[in-house]
Amino acid sequence: MGKKASPMDAVRASMELSQFAESLIGVNNWRLLRSYGKVMSGPYSGSYVSGVPFELARQIVLALAQGEETHVHLMHRHRSGNYEASRARLVDGRLEMVFKDRVEPADRTP
Repeated sequence: MGKKASPMDAVRASMELSQFAESLIGVNNWRLLRSYGKVMSGPYSGSYVSGVPFELARQIVLALAQGEETHVHLMHRHRSGNYEASRARLVDGRLEMVFKDRVEPADRTP
């Protein structure tokens, strides 16, 4: 049997993930993604980025940094009863929300 991870191991892993993400996509983009990003496909569909395994969060960050669209909907401007979802992508250092009919900057206030 393998060694059980300690709470300090989890803290270290979280700090390493944040440093990795901030270095690739920026502090503000990571804050938005970590706090409001909801995974919309796969086995963790419905989970927030802050609640998925660190490796999956790293993969999402890496995909964004490589210019790919991710199946992550940013919930910071979500309105109750609105079932519209978007994908996230990073363009010129800014997160964008890609809807079926439009693209909106993620950092724009409602």
